[in-house]
Amino acid sequence: MKTDNITEKQVVEFLKLRQQQLKEELKSIEVTINAIGQTKTLGLSGGGADYSTDTFGKKGVDKALKPQEKFNINSKLDQKISYALTKIGAGYKDDILDVINKAQPEMDPYKVEKAVAVRLSYLLKNDFIQATKNGRSYKYSFRPQG
Repeated sequence: MKTDNITEKQVVEFLKLRQQQLKEELKSIEVTINAIGQTKTLGLSGGGADYSTDTFGKKGVDKALKPQEKFNINSKLDQKISYALTKIGAGYKDDILDVINKAQPEMDPYKVEKAVAVRLSYLLKNDFIQATKNGRSYKYSFRPQG
């Protein structure tokens, strides 16, 4: 078996190359963390959220989304949707997006649009809100209280 003599210079070059690779990997990880952090700020992710039965009423508590009079940048996306519905009464996804984007203009509108679409689908499917279908679109509104 032949062994090559590895010089100090080769070791240093290897370590510098490896350092650069790790820096690039860390940068990629940081971008991912920031993206997740941004969605969490928006209330878009389920991570760390409290989906207890008190919040969603799985044990007899009314599940309907409640009107929100004030916009809170730190609230969950459901509350932001509720705020938008409170302001417009009833509206399509684009109407809801307009209200949220005006209240929080620093957020990426594309990410907000995708998150709101998913969340509206969930809220409708689980009877937190109601909607009437108009062609291929839905007009969303609060469920009647009662």
